Amino acid sequence: MKRWMIALVMVLAGFAQAQVGEAPPPEYQEGRGEFEMVLIHGLGASNEIWDSLKPYLLGTFKVWTFELAGHGETQPILDPTIEKEAARLAAFLEAEGIAYPTLVGHGLGGMVALQYSLDHPADVHRLIMIDSAPKQLATQEQKVQVARAVAEKYDEFVFTRYSNMSPEPDITEEIVHMALRTHKASFTSLLLSSFDYDLTEQLRELTVPLLVIGSELLFPDPNQSKQVLHQIGFSNAPALTFKRLGRTGHYVMLERPTYTASVLLAFAVTADYEFQH
Repeated sequence: MKRWMIALVMVLAGFAQAQVGEAPPPEYQEGRGEFEMVLIHGLGASNEIWDSLKPYLLGTFKVWTFELAGHGETQPILDPTIEKEAARLAAFLEAEGIAYPTLVGHGLGGMVALQYSLDHPADVHRLIMIDSAPKQLATQEQKVQVARAVAEKYDEFVFTRYSNMSPEPDITEEIVHMALRTHKASFTSLLLSSFDYDLTEQLRELTVPLLVIGSELLFPDPNQSKQVLHQIGFSNAPALTFKRLGRTGHYVMLERPTYTASVLLAFAVTADYEFQH
């Protein structure tokens, strides 16, 4: 897969206005299990992407979903960035009394979860990043091109990018609809903030057990998975568990919810779990 395609997959799945209001913390809390899990969607999505997956987790976990500012039902804030979303996540966890959760982040949500885990290593049980990475790969020229496209042809840009995220027409329709409903300024600000995102050096300091889940879209050749992990910035991780999900586009939780849930359960509950490939 070309370098720029990998970069856009990670961010999309992956010019701010005045502040509209503080985003209230999400109020989802379900399940009766002894473990706690917080699901964080990616850019242009919403809490809805977890609806098919959550029922498979609720027997084991108390499950919360954290929604990015300007997405779904959550109000925009001024100039949202990955760092600001990590701070909002910290406030949400404190408000809900969530002390030691497994964080699951998809796309840009994985970047937010990683930032929080580096800032609060003693407060995270496990970290799971789905089609996400510790750095943005786009070249400066590509960043300029994307910024121009978002500013000049926003709807066309969003429609085109999200139309290529899943091989399944029904899911494509759903994710395109979610993306086009996202607050434009919030989408743009978060996208642009990802251009300067690079935690590859800080990744050396990560003490939280880490699972990277990769879709077939991002990891088309299972024999090249280690090379892709290196390319997208995971070489400095002190320890890393990897699981590739075949027959999937970027939205694995919509395309294979049962199997995705089983992977989350295995890693989040079982110490030193190693997946067979």
